[in-house]
Amino acid sequence: MISNYLKEYFKENGITQQEVENKTGIERPKVNLSLNGKRKLTADELIKIAIVFDLDLNKIKEIIRQ
Repeated sequence: MISNYLKEYFKENGITQQEVENKTGIERPKVNLSLNGKRKLTADELIKIAIVFDLDLNKIKEIIRQ
């Protein structure tokens, strides 16, 4: 799941939910729900996060296909 991938990535890199909000403009409660699998990120949100945090889009594509 994308949420697990992002959660682990943020944890490994010391990125807080507040930092995600500050850098992407996605409200922290939405980030929290998304990282905990209770809300799906929109495509725009996922792309924004991927760009801001320089995530591997091919890895994200792989995860989505599974």
